[in-house]
Amino acid sequence: MGCSQSSDAQWASPTLKENMQNAPVDAQTIEDYLELEKEIAEAETSSPGLVLQQIKDQRAHLKMRTEQQKIIYQTLQQQTDILRKNEKLKDIIGEGAQDDEMKQKILELIDENPSEEARDAFATLNSKEIALQELESLKDQNDNLDRELEVAEKQAQSLQELYQRQDALISRIFGGAYGSENENELEHQLDQHEEMRNRIVEANFKWKQAQLMIDYAYKQLKEAVKQWMLLPAINSQNLEEKYGVACIARNNLVAASQNIQGAQGYLNTVQFPYCSPPEVATLNKATAYIFTDMQTPDRHEHALECYTITSKRCGALLQWINQVVHNTIAADLEDINKKVKDTSMALRQERVRLLQVKAKEITGEELDIKVQDINTDVKVELNLNALALTEGIDPSLLATLTAKDLERLKIISDDDLAPPPSQEDIFGKVDALKNQYAEDNEKLMHQLQENQARVKDSLEEKLRNRRQRRARKHLEEKERDALIAN
Repeated sequence: MGCSQSSDAQWASPTLKENMQNAPVDAQTIEDYLELEKEIAEAETSSPGLVLQQIKDQRAHLKMRTEQQKIIYQTLQQQTDILRKNEKLKDIIGEGAQDDEMKQKILELIDENPSEEARDAFATLNSKEIALQELESLKDQNDNLDRELEVAEKQAQSLQELYQRQDALISRIFGGAYGSENENELEHQLDQHEEMRNRIVEANFKWKQAQLMIDYAYKQLKEAVKQWMLLPAINSQNLEEKYGVACIARNNLVAASQNIQGAQGYLNTVQFPYCSPPEVATLNKATAYIFTDMQTPDRHEHALECYTITSKRCGALLQWINQVVHNTIAADLEDINKKVKDTSMALRQERVRLLQVKAKEITGEELDIKVQDINTDVKVELNLNALALTEGIDPSLLATLTAKDLERLKIISDDDLAPPPSQEDIFGKVDALKNQYAEDNEKLMHQLQENQARVKDSLEEKLRNRRQRRARKHLEEKERDALIAN
């Protein structure tokens, strides 16, 4: 909860500034201040600034994936055109045949003569269909993000307006300077804790979003294996039923692959110990041949082994991510939330004390104002729209794992599980951030000790420095947004 001071630009009208500064400090002033703190805390609970930035990042990631997918689809379209001209297949396919007709005729050919050329042709057509499905899925995700962006921008703007009201009120109360050295120090500590919390909340969101997507992918892979194991019991003459079951398996495999890649996109600085990009590429290649692999027992068994291994490794990846979320991030988030809450409470108490002193100076009255506790914890909702969905799996039931769930979901023993990522992999360069905080705090204390005789000048200088810091931060955010937009 940013308790920043106002900028000089807010005082464009000297008369307004003078009127506000000359307004009496009374019980209503204190009530207004405390009510504003509650509004800010409530607005910050959903961390609209972080959500807005995540949506922008995700849109940029989706844009890149969409462009890549368009190239893949265009390449497969070219390969399909080449198939139409293949001398060995032309007579079977016929002139002007549509993709579905080509697939049907090639599938019949495979039944009669399972040549490698026919399998490759059918895999090309299947890959093209998969690529088109993914393009449509990416478009749906982008449309959802556009709607979410509009909501997030409004929420972020509302929070900024609350900050501006807070700046104006505090400046009115204390005349643009700090009310006391203690207020200055507490505000500085709160800035530090909030900055650290922003980093931890961002990591928490990314890892829990990845957890959600891997959880969903794991369930999709298990469903694909289940459907694939049904195929041998289906009469070989009943091609329509076999094709339908294989389609369910294929759709789950395709969506699982997309969700694994989506999770990797959220954790793009982390190397997955399971289901790495080469493994996903192998899965995608196997999926392309799914309708020919169902034709013979040997190929069916080989495909089953690929799907089963990938499913188990996806489960191990989920177990690995669960450990990071529950054993590392959750504890750090709880700790930093407590620090923000305690420091925020102390800052409110100090400001109320200062207000009571000012009110007594003006009115001679002793104001008895109790500072109530405020929930300042930040919780960010996960983005279900980022999931590649399949029928029969409810996304709202995912990623709500208890300790018992985690124990039950273990695919391998903790001793055999890949080692956890480093703190830097999880949170970014937090150690450097902590060191900077320590240096800043030490400098602040040194300055306060050296300038006891010139408290007012010193505090106003720090106020100017803080404004400059905010201005630099705002500029960095604008530059980042510009880079994403390009």
